[in-house]
Amino acid sequence: MEPEQINHSNNEITPPENKYIDDLTIQLLLNKTNYAKYLSKTDTQKYEEQQQFVLDCERFRGPILDMTKRMTQDPTLTYSSEVYDAFNQYARILIRYLEVKERSDELQKEYDEGSDEDDSDVLFPSTMNDPPNPLRTKKPAPKKFGMRTTMDYFIPRTKDVPSDD
Repeated sequence: MEPEQINHSNNEITPPENKYIDDLTIQLLLNKTNYAKYLSKTDTQKYEEQQQFVLDCERFRGPILDMTKRMTQDPTLTYSSEVYDAFNQYARILIRYLEVKERSDELQKEYDEGSDEDDSDVLFPSTMNDPPNPLRTKKPAPKKFGMRTTMDYFIPRTKDVPSDD
């Protein structure tokens, strides 16, 4: 990391420029298309490298898919240690992604099936398996317009118990 720079003319400390952090921030804030446009205007070399990568992926699509298929069918097959390590990491990431997506789809299906019932407007459905709170009782809302709501509507009254003092 670069040390902080001191501007001797007015004794101000300025933080070091960190191009990597700035670039990462831009990547995270922009979508792919806008980031490509940004690169084409600001860093033409990196933009050309990115475009060449896309072209290479198109050019070697068949061999890449063939190698991937062979490695998934025969786990002992290795092209090189670098390819083997990269494939294992890639496969683990895809498996984790697919497991999360599968679970998300199951939960969405359960939610969709449960929303067909009459309690679809309930904020917290009964499937949450939380025991009801005995301190909270549901009281009807005041029926007359203009009637004032008291705290009794929100907090149930407890009976006054005489103390033994």
